[in-house]
Amino acid sequence: MQDKILPPLMVSFAVTRECSLRCKHCYSDATDSPHPDELTTAEAKRVITEIAEAGTRLLIFDGGEPLMRDDIYQLIAHARSVSLQPMLGTNATLLSTEAAERTKRAGIKALSISLHSANAKSHDDFCGMEGSWERAMAGIRNAAAAGIPFQINTCIHRHNLVQLDAIVSLAKSLKAVAIEIFHYIPAGRGKEYPDLALTPEEQKHLVSQIIQHQLDDESMVYRCVGIPQFWVEVEKRVSDREARQRFIRSCCGAALRYCCVFYEGTVYPCMVLQQRAGNVREKGFQEIWQGSEVLRKLRERGKLGKLEGKCGQCAYRQLCGGARCVVFEKTHSLTKADDSCWFEKEELKRAIVVQEAGCQYCRKETLVVCQVCQSPLCESHSITCPLCHAHLCHPDVKDCFFKHKCK
Repeated sequence: MQDKILPPLMVSFAVTRECSLRCKHCYSDATDSPHPDELTTAEAKRVITEIAEAGTRLLIFDGGEPLMRDDIYQLIAHARSVSLQPMLGTNATLLSTEAAERTKRAGIKALSISLHSANAKSHDDFCGMEGSWERAMAGIRNAAAAGIPFQINTCIHRHNLVQLDAIVSLAKSLKAVAIEIFHYIPAGRGKEYPDLALTPEEQKHLVSQIIQHQLDDESMVYRCVGIPQFWVEVEKRVSDREARQRFIRSCCGAALRYCCVFYEGTVYPCMVLQQRAGNVREKGFQEIWQGSEVLRKLRERGKLGKLEGKCGQCAYRQLCGGARCVVFEKTHSLTKADDSCWFEKEELKRAIVVQEAGCQYCRKETLVVCQVCQSPLCESHSITCPLCHAHLCHPDVKDCFFKHKCK
């Protein structure tokens, strides 16, 4: 692995705290008004330029609800003008026909649309606004009519765990290109509803369901966020090489290939792990990314002994590393062991398959080929582009991700 700190592949930019909903899991603790120190248009454009100059490829406009910001179309267009690939995270309640068309014209590449239930009542209860499900469904139809690719983001908690199959069916019927399943984490407003968090056994059940859905479905991509043990289960359970190629790694990239900027300029390792790494009003984005002690500590989590307890000795620490966001919310530590892990010590020994003509970087079993340099790659040394799903060398070993162009 290279010691050089490569750029983040993706940055989330929560451009406003203002939102039309009051979702129980909201990491931004959004309200009905902007933050009093919200970045101005000029400041936001400067930050976007700095993110691009740092070498980032993908920028996600988030919130709150980013469509509540009057200058959002300017910011999207500016992101495109500095060669970023902009995406938008939205609850879709404000995504009218006109808004969808303006978003497309501004240059948005894809949408992440929040939908937390397969029925109106459950979704509305979770989002704190009657009629939000129907308005979101209308927004999804408008996005489809405008020709904007979209994925469904759903937060799974104690009360909607039984709905996963129905939510997946709904996402497929809506022609979503992917479904991103978030584990409920008591951060932000979520701290007010700790009982919604899944137990380790419920997390294990959820992971099993997601794995089976991906094995059965060739039409839609499934991502699991907030439960990095997902990748341990995939390696242990999914032996069919052809099937394993369909699993797209997405967790956890905090400080390694991802970070976020909040509406008043604070930089965090991710939306959920809210340990301050810096503020773009005080330092440039690249200086924070390269020099933050918080980010440095998180980058070391894959090294032997850098994490505490069984996480520090686990053979899967580079693949998983424990749910750092959950650990931080419970302990205010970045390095303590993840006590929500359901694996016993003996289960954390890792069998390595080595081939004479294996991965370019470690000779383990080859699963994919990099579409830029054509190197054979194992799971640990490959990454998949979130937009076009191209298989590429992992940024920790080579810069192919930054060289490739989405189809």
